[in-house]
Amino acid sequence: MSAVPNQQPGLIERLGLSRDDVDRWVWLIEPSGRRYRGEAAVARVLHDMGGGWLLLGYLAALPGSALAYRLIARSRGFLSLFWGDLPPY
Repeated sequence: MSAVPNQQPGLIERLGLSRDDVDRWVWLIEPSGRRYRGEAAVARVLHDMGGGWLLLGYLAALPGSALAYRLIARSRGFLSLFWGDLPPY
């Protein structure tokens, strides 16, 4: 699995996404074309990371995780003050 920044020219259009899609959700698109967005994408990535992240992956897949995802996503700018550098975009 590799990460590709959505700022790469033409990427979101090639993937059939809109700027609103990528501004609102985190996306995981597998080589097979299967798509996960939001909390489902986060749960899948954490699960695939294994180790201690596996438990967080299971928690991220529980009912109610969508609400937690939305709260965190809306607070990214504020939370980045505690996590370190602001995003480069």
